[in-house]
Amino acid sequence: MQVKHVYATALKATVALAFTAILAHNAYAIDPKADTDGEAAKFTAYYHLTKVGLSGFNFDYNRITAPGAVLVVRVPGIYSDVANTKQAIVNTEVQDGSVKQAHGILAALSNTSNARELQPGETVYITKLDIKPGSGIVHMELLTTGQTQRGGWDSTRYRAEVNFHIPTLASAKAADVKAIIDSIVAEESIANAVQSKSVDIGMAPDQVKQILGNPDNIINLGPKTIFVYKNMKVIFIDAKVSDVQ
Repeated sequence: MQVKHVYATALKATVALAFTAILAHNAYAIDPKADTDGEAAKFTAYYHLTKVGLSGFNFDYNRITAPGAVLVVRVPGIYSDVANTKQAIVNTEVQDGSVKQAHGILAALSNTSNARELQPGETVYITKLDIKPGSGIVHMELLTTGQTQRGGWDSTRYRAEVNFHIPTLASAKAADVKAIIDSIVAEESIANAVQSKSVDIGMAPDQVKQILGNPDNIINLGPKTIFVYKNMKVIFIDAKVSDVQ
């Protein structure tokens, strides 16, 4: 009887831990001690997380139970692997607008024959969002909205783990943090606006950042300011868009 009791207790603990993990996975993780101004909490409002199914005590990323926000991948280089892989997916690091994949022994051990890069224009869900103002990192777990046929009847989504390094995260405004994220993954409306260069005369600098993300360079010439992007320049006169080149 005692053995049965111990087994039952252990089983209950295992179920409780699994349930806790499920709740944590489908929730936003914010360091409350570091989020003194509430900006991190405001940032989460931009992103509605997607919930996935379960297979035993494991997540089934190929089964969506509650779809959330859909983002468009805007740059190449984000490492991904089959969604339900048992292998750890190495993080892709994003810093100063550059996307870098991990290298070294850990990356070599984690890389599988099924891994691939997410492609610009591909759409993804967000299944996890961790905000760490003290460390200057926003972590996103991305999941492709579509499934890829891999031969026969086998198809799968792909999953990526991305760290956005933002040194000023602890003091940054939520909109500014989102503008940094938008340069890598963004809502379709923002991605399409960039592709069509739909910046209007008279827009303020913050409005332009919402559409195009943070510029690669800013040139200040008194009343004239120039936002320099890879494929275009936005010219402001007295903090209003006067020309787009």
